[in-house]
Amino acid sequence: AGVVGESLRASGPAAMDISQMSEEEQLKAAMELSLQDHAGGAAAQAARQPAPSLVPSPAPPDRGHPRKFPRKDPQDALPPCPRASAKKKRSECEAAVPTGEKFDLPEGEVLELVRLIFGDKPEIQDAERWLDVGFQFSPLAGTEWGLWQRHGGPCGVFAPVQGFIVKSLLFGTGEGSEADNASARRGDQPLACIGAEEDARAAVLAHALATMLFHAAPTSHYTVCQVAPAGNPAGALAAVLAPGSPEAAAAASSSATAIASGSCGLVVTGHHVKRIADAQQLLEEAVDSWLAGPCGVLSFVCSVLLSRVMATVREDMDDPTTPLIGRFGHCSQELVNLMLIGEATSNVFDGTRWLGDDPSSGFLVKGVDGDRVGVPLVGFLSEMEPMRYLQVGTLYNTPGLPDMGDRFADALHFDFLPEEIDAQLSPEAQVEQRAKKIFNDNALDEGSLALASSLGTMLGALGISADHLAQAQRDLVREEVILWEDFRSWACRQFGCSDGPAASQAAGKKLKFFLYDGQDPPGPSLRSVLLELSDIDPRLAGGGSEGDAFAATLHTRWPNAVVQVLPLAGAGSENIALGTTSL
Repeated sequence: AGVVGESLRASGPAAMDISQMSEEEQLKAAMELSLQDHAGGAAAQAARQPAPSLVPSPAPPDRGHPRKFPRKDPQDALPPCPRASAKKKRSECEAAVPTGEKFDLPEGEVLELVRLIFGDKPEIQDAERWLDVGFQFSPLAGTEWGLWQRHGGPCGVFAPVQGFIVKSLLFGTGEGSEADNASARRGDQPLACIGAEEDARAAVLAHALATMLFHAAPTSHYTVCQVAPAGNPAGALAAVLAPGSPEAAAAASSSATAIASGSCGLVVTGHHVKRIADAQQLLEEAVDSWLAGPCGVLSFVCSVLLSRVMATVREDMDDPTTPLIGRFGHCSQELVNLMLIGEATSNVFDGTRWLGDDPSSGFLVKGVDGDRVGVPLVGFLSEMEPMRYLQVGTLYNTPGLPDMGDRFADALHFDFLPEEIDAQLSPEAQVEQRAKKIFNDNALDEGSLALASSLGTMLGALGISADHLAQAQRDLVREEVILWEDFRSWACRQFGCSDGPAASQAAGKKLKFFLYDGQDPPGPSLRSVLLELSDIDPRLAGGGSEGDAFAATLHTRWPNAVVQVLPLAGAGSENIALGTTSL
């Protein structure tokens, strides 16, 4: 009671007389004063808290400038994608097929091309997977716009091509009400042919292939080539064998044996053209012939490599001796990146990194350079990320349109969000993404800490004036280093954003997207995937991803999301009455 009394005398108003109070009344009065002090202290603390810096609202995050091609002819522009609903009238005249400059690739260059793709001495089975597979559409009802992959191996080509097809189906040119309504029209059948769309599939596929060719070629010189087994040179110009037929299998086996022994095993013929519109027309004419034939996928890969030029492709890679196709016929990351962004870089992080403390003696490793290639139109997630083998950068994590390939150990599936708005970043996420890129560019390790000497550079990159450097040093620098979490929170406050992690601010939002797998066996399939975003670890809510590679991969993009999958067509759809599967 004496202690309480002294406290009340020191802090209470002069009118308060504690001498006539009981011990219980003194305790009650002390509690009331304590509450008043707490409220007043909080108000005082708020008053002392510096107002947010008057920094201009951030520009869109520096994820890369729009893709430019300074070495291309200004008149060489990618034609708009034909509408999926467009149907060519019978009376409509066919455009003349451009011939360009015809060529037969010399045997020495064919051998160089084969070694760039397969390496010096690949396994026969690995090469054979690529010699009997073409571009064909799924025969399964409800997935007619999906590509049908009859062999394992070329997944890293099929998924990006599928991405550009879906981009055209759901978003068109990205402008106008027609693009806005395309997704709503399709509902839960995003890959189904509607009306006369089947007639437009060749044109849309050709546009997807031409888009990838356009991004890969640094100049206005494009190559569209056809690959055929060397044992049948006339096959390059004659009728194409049916994929999977005994004749096609025998030719593939013979060529694969030659390639594995160090010979070229192939003949390559084609056209050189100077306009991507001409290349697209050549590809459209070939969709129902040799592109659908046994070497159709390999022919397109060779077209991309020759258009980019083989020496440039090797310069893209961290190790120029790495073959583009590895064990079991799987695509290397270099080949996947070549299909997605037009550069055969070896990594999936943003920008470039030096291995070693001294750039003059270190080793430069290359990822997705947003300043050069812009924002990818098709994104990428990897099963390897939850295993800590790599970290996918923000450019692949949040592509220009919500299409994504998911890379798994045995295949490369394709996921896509039907609504473009679902892929857009909140203001908080934009600031966080921008800050993360800047911090990583100056980090000492994998992006968790940076030296205090880099703080001025980082503030300048964020667009914050040097006048705030002293305050930033007081707030952020601890023993000459800066931690990422401190930098993230500080940057968000400067721009008037909540300093909580951006992922937690979307809690409760639901996203619906689709997972398509065109590999046969087991056969094409389409699934609907529902994500409910959360800031609670799903393991605590009974919905963790332990042991499930698909859910774990999604969690690298949407942490803690609860994932539910519903089969729509193909494998598993016969059990649709059983309800959803929670991953």
